[in-house]
Amino acid sequence: MTLKYKRLTKMNRAEISRSTKESSKEWIEKFPKVAAMERDPRGLPIPANVSRDSKNGKPIFAITNPIQEIELFCSQKCAVTGTLLNVEDVWFITTPDLAFVPFGLLLDAPMCGEAKDFTLRVCPYFGVRNYDRLSDTQAKAMAPKLSDASSGKRYETPAEFVAVKVTGFQGEPTAEGMRYLPSRHYASIEFWEERSCLRVIDGQGVRAEIAQGLEKASTICPPAQWPSWATMSLDGSLNGRWPWTQPEMKELLLQEARKFA
Repeated sequence: MTLKYKRLTKMNRAEISRSTKESSKEWIEKFPKVAAMERDPRGLPIPANVSRDSKNGKPIFAITNPIQEIELFCSQKCAVTGTLLNVEDVWFITTPDLAFVPFGLLLDAPMCGEAKDFTLRVCPYFGVRNYDRLSDTQAKAMAPKLSDASSGKRYETPAEFVAVKVTGFQGEPTAEGMRYLPSRHYASIEFWEERSCLRVIDGQGVRAEIAQGLEKASTICPPAQWPSWATMSLDGSLNGRWPWTQPEMKELLLQEARKFA
């Protein structure tokens, strides 16, 4: 949804800002890390990894900044809140097709559990790409007063999101932005739909879920044709592998990312 203030005739900009801050307060105060984040004029939290206009510094919510993402995760920080990541609480939000096939690269940056919960309970596009593309339901959850300003466009979210708690990962800059290869020895898996957690899988259940993913992947592409890095996501070699524990990693990733800038 594209938000257009000029279509609101009963409220000026200051009134809109004030009312949306109040309407989102009930949700945001339940998440202290999110509550401490910088806000935009509408009262919405600004994720730490978003791009900013080079002239006025205003956040561009639809675009993440690969350089900033690298700075964050190589400093052991959440891509959303900018707070320190606990290795027991590192999450990615993705979709089933990317979470469980070995050659699936995740599109969105690692975050803390609180950012994960806020994203999936309040607004899926808070912690994933295309943050400004809110459906009416998502807009009302975050800022009811602004939802009346819909341009009429509809951007549907995926039918189901998957949140995975990882035991290690590596990042790779590409022309389309950062991509992430997780260890698929997930500590926990959560399935979400319409801002509700439908089920949680851990322990042996994770192996069963990955086995199903392998079976599906084999029907899509023969294992002999899988990229070499696909094996890394399955064999445990990424377990305990965190970018912030590798001193040379940050500069290497930044050099690669600048090639695509």
